[in-house]
Amino acid sequence: MTSGLFEYFSSIAALSYLFMLMIFINAEKDDLIQAFRLLLLAMIFWTGGSLLMRMQFWPTYVFWYHVSLGGMFLIIFSYFKFVTAFIGTDRKFFNRLYFVLLLACFLINIPTGLLMRWPTIVTVNGMSQMVYDDISAFAVIVFALPAIIGAHVFLLIWEKCRKNAALRKKITPILIGILILFAGNAAILLPFFRGFPIDILAGVINAALLIFTLVKRKLFKLKMMASETIGYMLCVIIGLLAFYTLLPYMDKIISTGPSFLTGNALPVYLASFVLIVSILLVLWKQVITNLFVREEEQQNEILRHFSSEASRSLDLNTIFENTVSAIARATGILGIFISIPDNGNGDFIMRYSDQSLADLSFIIRRDTPIVSWLEKHEEYLCMEEFTHSVSYKSMWESEKMQLTKMNISHCIGLKDNNSLIGIILFSQQGRKSKLHERDLNIISSIGAVASIAIKNAHTYETAYWEARTDHLTGTLNRRYFYETLQDEFNKSRDLSLALMIINVDDFKLFNQLYGVKNGDQALQTIAQLVRETVGKGCHVARYGGKEFAVIMPGYDVYAVKRIAESIRDQISDIRRYTADYHQKRLTVSIGISVYPYGAQSVKELVDNADQAIYQIKRKGKNAIKVFDTFVQNRDMQVQEPDYANIYDEYKSTIYALTAAIDAKDHYTFNHSDNVAIYATELAKAVHLSEDIVENIRQAALLHDVGKIGIPERVLNKPDHLTLEEFEIMKGHVEASIDIIRHLPSLDYVIPAVLGHHERFDGTGYPRRIAGEDIPLTARILCVADSFDAMISERCYKPALPIHEALLRMEEDAGRQFDPALSDLFVDLIRSNKLDIRTKK
Repeated sequence: MTSGLFEYFSSIAALSYLFMLMIFINAEKDDLIQAFRLLLLAMIFWTGGSLLMRMQFWPTYVFWYHVSLGGMFLIIFSYFKFVTAFIGTDRKFFNRLYFVLLLACFLINIPTGLLMRWPTIVTVNGMSQMVYDDISAFAVIVFALPAIIGAHVFLLIWEKCRKNAALRKKITPILIGILILFAGNAAILLPFFRGFPIDILAGVINAALLIFTLVKRKLFKLKMMASETIGYMLCVIIGLLAFYTLLPYMDKIISTGPSFLTGNALPVYLASFVLIVSILLVLWKQVITNLFVREEEQQNEILRHFSSEASRSLDLNTIFENTVSAIARATGILGIFISIPDNGNGDFIMRYSDQSLADLSFIIRRDTPIVSWLEKHEEYLCMEEFTHSVSYKSMWESEKMQLTKMNISHCIGLKDNNSLIGIILFSQQGRKSKLHERDLNIISSIGAVASIAIKNAHTYETAYWEARTDHLTGTLNRRYFYETLQDEFNKSRDLSLALMIINVDDFKLFNQLYGVKNGDQALQTIAQLVRETVGKGCHVARYGGKEFAVIMPGYDVYAVKRIAESIRDQISDIRRYTADYHQKRLTVSIGISVYPYGAQSVKELVDNADQAIYQIKRKGKNAIKVFDTFVQNRDMQVQEPDYANIYDEYKSTIYALTAAIDAKDHYTFNHSDNVAIYATELAKAVHLSEDIVENIRQAALLHDVGKIGIPERVLNKPDHLTLEEFEIMKGHVEASIDIIRHLPSLDYVIPAVLGHHERFDGTGYPRRIAGEDIPLTARILCVADSFDAMISERCYKPALPIHEALLRMEEDAGRQFDPALSDLFVDLIRSNKLDIRTKK
């Protein structure tokens, strides 16, 4: 059995590496920690193999030499992996290449010791020593390959750190460790260090520098290293190694000591082993306590109080206040800010600070590198390090200046799964020393609890507002409108309270013309416009499908009317400059009721505003009316529309228009009558209701009323129209709509009139809509209008025979006409169920 410095240093080194591995065995698993664990394992092979080799342990010392040399090769490989992971560089190709080369060297050396032959055992002064006296020229490979890999490591570090002072400062201990490790292994070839374990000593120093670097790097948190069972097992294993190392010295003491020791050697050995293991267990417990338990107790005390406060509140401002207060109590820092995403564009806005006079106008844009970094990483962001990164250089100068002005040193992301729901920004003001890792861990833990509390508050707030908000417009819904109105009425007993109801004119027609999607967009635009106009002191609600109500505390009649006029004008101008302004122009009727002048209760406020709107609708829409108790009939009821009677109200006006057209074009007058008969018969055959049939009849009488504005040279031209003239002729549809819009109670005929020149295949005009997107009333009118036009004589064409007109209708089914309607119309004529009008 051998002894000496080699055994002593090797035992200490092996125990140190085992102890480090034990500490890091349950650290968070990432590339850096995995590489470090591999490095520790390699060092255990290296030093453990060296120790067992010098002890000439079973099976042979040559076997343990190869284990030690393999550990050294593995150290070189794992060091490369560790450094590339540390600086964040992916070098998978070189990882594989170097692993293969080092493995090849190791395997080649096993049979003959070609590259690095095992040492020879010599006896000097009665002591066994191992001497490397057979070093061949091939040993250069053993040192050249690590030198190449080391140079590569230095090159990678230089490329990564030349513009990053913070990283350069943190990686310096690693560079020193590499140099010491390389120098220690090279020094064993020098006669001066013969017999001294300089390589083992260099490895221990290198490991200590790596531990120091990892602690400074702050890239991970140590977990509770392992269970107590694993800890006890490792302590027993290390105790056995230590006992085996000390056994020669114990034999010497027993043999030269008192006689009672010689006869009781076994109890002495057992007591010594138990003592060694007990000391290791005490050290183990102390390390656990100092590294984990004490820090965990401090964190738990802070978190317990904060968690209790956070769990009792669903109010965001209270949670923010408790979060900032907990961080300040735990670390003593000042200058803490909390930022959350804005619901509009996702940019992060400042919502709370521990400083009452702090500027909360700073906005962190969604696409800023800080947000991107926090979304990708779980740990905190150190601004000192971040300022040296490329990402920081891409930030706006205004953002950099604001962060500097606020003295922000760190940022922590508040996350809900992978979604960033907030950011805590803080400085190091108020402290005499810099923030330590423990302080940052406490802040991160507080942030994790705050994330859950904020998520719960957001969920509650979302549910709260969804129950009270109209999902389409974002305004209050009808139910919450009444609650808010009652609350404001109770607060305004001695003040004024105005209610404005905004009714969108012809909105059903708007949906029919342009579709529900455009209708929804129009409502959203109006809601936003109203909110922006009335300001924050008022409450905007969606009172009905096409109605908005505005509760305006403290406003008098004149102020409300001015605001109403502004709203009406803005809504009217929404589409003023579009190409189809005449089709899409929106108007509103606004009724106003004010407490205490025009109402004495909440019910009267609402009823009187509704009455004001009713009066507007009766007189032509697109107006503002303030309810006046002197002129209102409170018993007035809104009647269902009677289309026949409504038409009679405007009958004289319509005949006057058609008479004027007849003076320009006699065909149009008779044509409208014919189309009305054909269209109503077809509508009856489709089994439409009497109201819709009457609607179609009136639309047929009015469908060409816009021709009054077409020049006679175009209207009565005997030849084919030019493209320019045809565009003029197509304008009669829009002109018809414009005339009908001024007959408010007849606007229900507009969809049929507007679409009677649309084609089923989508090539018609004016909107080029197709298929069932064309209103049914318009498709019916198209069939009747086209048939009468074909069998009528015009100045530019002769009349077609009826049978030929019917054939053309069958040919154009599915192209110009709805095939189902055209087939039905043709069948009505061929079966003599529909009489042909006499041409005049």
